[in-house]
Amino acid sequence: MREYRINMSMWGISRWAYEELRAFCRQYPEKKAEANALLGVKSSCHVVEYRESDGQMAGTVMPRGNATSNPVEDTIMKRLRLLEDCDLIDRVAAEVDGGDWTEALILNICYGKGYEYIDPAILPTSKRNAFFQARREFFYRLNNERILRRNK
Repeated sequence: MREYRINMSMWGISRWAYEELRAFCRQYPEKKAEANALLGVKSSCHVVEYRESDGQMAGTVMPRGNATSNPVEDTIMKRLRLLEDCDLIDRVAAEVDGGDWTEALILNICYGKGYEYIDPAILPTSKRNAFFQARREFFYRLNNERILRRNK
């Protein structure tokens, strides 16, 4: 299936900024899956056991480092960053046209499902132009939100 790049220059978004926004959205399923996987991560044991060639225990070594780290806190912070990105996409999609297009926009933009393959039951209207207008509005709002987030 051929992918068409929408022209967002009228909305103040260059070709490369649009490509960046699109790539950011395409990472949505991956970020959701990674955030969910981080819930089950357990701190690995840092004890290294050495065995001789015949399988007999030779000893144990505790690895050392200069920095103090907290693996649980690091995992939580990574998960929060992933979920913030997903929440940003969800929130912006819900703001477009009163939230009528949320599910269709997520399917199309984040999962790459073509307009023709989206279930008509989740579309608020059968007007194709209305969908693509909502899609352009989504990218405009997402661009503005990312600029605001970057400037904090």
